[in-house]
Amino acid sequence: MIQDPTNQYITTILSYCDLRGKEVLEIGCGKGRITRDLALHAKRVVATDPDAASLETARSVTAAGNIEFMLAPTGVPDLPDNSFDIAVYTLSLHHVPAAEMSDSLRSAAKLLHKDGIIIVVEPGDGGSFSEAKERFGAGSGDERPAKNAAIRAMHSLVGWTVEETVLFHTLFKFDNDEDFLANMLPACRQLPESYLNEVRSFLDQHRNDQGIILEAERRLNVLRPIKKREQS
Repeated sequence: MIQDPTNQYITTILSYCDLRGKEVLEIGCGKGRITRDLALHAKRVVATDPDAASLETARSVTAAGNIEFMLAPTGVPDLPDNSFDIAVYTLSLHHVPAAEMSDSLRSAAKLLHKDGIIIVVEPGDGGSFSEAKERFGAGSGDERPAKNAAIRAMHSLVGWTVEETVLFHTLFKFDNDEDFLANMLPACRQLPESYLNEVRSFLDQHRNDQGIILEAERRLNVLRPIKKREQS
């Protein structure tokens, strides 16, 4: 599987945020797909994740000298306040338990300089990749309730404003059916053959000479601190 072969994540982030010379905290880096792109532009990236195995994979594929990987059980590391210019949630806020999302955002905000910003990249609603997740339980399955909770948490962050939502699309490229099944439905061998045939029929609709190409909508929000005069 190749995620985001056309680099739409970093292209969209750079359209709304200048990373040059910035200290960046990436919350929920996973296997480092976006980390390496952030590091190409930022002064330094501290990439955190609660999953040790994902961090180890990220370290093995991302060797830039300006990246520090850090295990953080809650996603947000225990570091001094005012340490970063930007905090980026890379498809990770909706994975935080709903009751803890607001606390996560507040903790991230404390780690930023006074004019720092929070960038939240979340799944959108459209695209064939999202359809596969919702219809077949592929990957992390139907994320709509968690996504809605993440949106509410962003808008409830006291002292911060959420700028206009930016929608963009990214791609997932699979070599063949087996590549999709191994990455997105690893327990598929325990599923009925009729179910697998339905999955394969769906994949056939998105097959071309390059493999299987699925599209996913993404949403980006920039959160900025409200100036005191704006709050009064």
